[in-house]
Amino acid sequence: MFSPEILQSLPQKLEGISQGLYLMIPELLLCVWILVGIFAELFLHGKTTKFSTSWRYFITQIGLLLAFVLAIQRMYTGMSGYASFSLFWINAGSNSINALLLFLAIILILVNQAQQKSFQFEEKMGFLSVLAGALLVSISSHWLSIFLSIEWISLGTYLLVGIRKDAEGSIAILPYVLFGLASTALLLYGISFVYGITGTMHINSPEFSRGLSTSDPYIVGLALTLVASSLLFKLAWVPFHPWSPDVIESLPASWMTWISTAPKIAVTFLGIRLLHFIPLSLEVPIAFLAILTLLVGNLGALGQRNSKRLLAYSGIAHGGFMAMAWLFPIQQATEVLLFYSLIYGLSTLLVFYLIDEAPSSPYQSSDLQKWSGLAKSRPLASLFLLIGMVALAGLPPAGSFIAKVTYFSFLWEKYQNSSQILTLVLLVTAIFTTALGIFYYLKIPYQLYFKKNTQDDQVIIWNEKGNMWVYAVLVVFILSSFLAPTAIWNFLK
Repeated sequence: MFSPEILQSLPQKLEGISQGLYLMIPELLLCVWILVGIFAELFLHGKTTKFSTSWRYFITQIGLLLAFVLAIQRMYTGMSGYASFSLFWINAGSNSINALLLFLAIILILVNQAQQKSFQFEEKMGFLSVLAGALLVSISSHWLSIFLSIEWISLGTYLLVGIRKDAEGSIAILPYVLFGLASTALLLYGISFVYGITGTMHINSPEFSRGLSTSDPYIVGLALTLVASSLLFKLAWVPFHPWSPDVIESLPASWMTWISTAPKIAVTFLGIRLLHFIPLSLEVPIAFLAILTLLVGNLGALGQRNSKRLLAYSGIAHGGFMAMAWLFPIQQATEVLLFYSLIYGLSTLLVFYLIDEAPSSPYQSSDLQKWSGLAKSRPLASLFLLIGMVALAGLPPAGSFIAKVTYFSFLWEKYQNSSQILTLVLLVTAIFTTALGIFYYLKIPYQLYFKKNTQDDQVIIWNEKGNMWVYAVLVVFILSSFLAPTAIWNFLK
């Protein structure tokens, strides 16, 4: 039985749990909607695949739209504060990041349905789990909520990666799960060290910063290294990147896109928050690892002749580029992350879907020749793919050009203020690898426009009488971000 002391403190505990929950209604709604989706499967059991898929799409879209509307309302009303024993901290930055994540989720599901892709129960649960975890990561201010939210993302990615039931799928998922379990252990060890050093689990507590600044620097370095190892695994930063090419290569377009964007956006924003409260200069290790990640990602992509594997390595490079925002002041970092993530998410969605429509084995060593000469028979789709590749490369007329130039300008400003030579090396590396990316991103457009098909039977890719309008909408978004960047920038802010 419960003791009288516990019963007397129960109202106070319940009040603490419910404190500020109205601030995180979009996240709570999505969590409840996951339960609604599970309950709905009871009525879909035994129905036809087409019927079940349509209802899964409908239920998911309703939940996403409701959460997105509430997130936009919260963003524009400027709601902020702490929730549930200060486990969560809602502010202007997290409001914008979560609205962006929900927007990208809605676009992905709409494109997936328009292209008549299957939507199994495991896919729905994996997709929503990654989204819910990412939303909670971006508002977490306590190590418990950070750990649970990151693990929720991991569970969702395990479901999505494990969709393939064949031998090739097992080859991809086994290393990822093992790496994921190791990163979980490292994060737990790191959190225990941090708690022992600071005596608090709240990252924005004065004791947190004071403990890190006054404790033994070697112990603090060990604790932060353990935590960083787990976070960098989610971002596929070097040296925690080997899982990424095999996993991304084995997935369909929708989940390739989702795993490549949502966790990276959320964890990058978490890093921005954490660094704001860490009273130590981490500029050198961040710049050093970012340089390695940019080089490995871009040089790895340069030598690829398989389309999906090329994009997987480019995703590593984009993760390294995105998280360079950790070197900027918190407001600048959040703003540039929002703009870059929007264009990167839409461009990745466009390119991955167009690439995925080509029939090929995901582990085929070379498949570039199948694109030869398709610009003549499929001019519209070829143009869309060209624009998508240009956007990923960071060239005009795509908005990613403005995003990359903004990164470069902030890095130069950082170097001028700190005179840290490694920051200058990072800036030079970022510019060099961006130029290098032009060569491998234009490999497929080169095949489309300048190579002739030498095969007797040309592979049929893209039905231009089908749903090309979906890709056209994505292209309009990407080009608009270049033509009217101020309007999009102000909206995201």
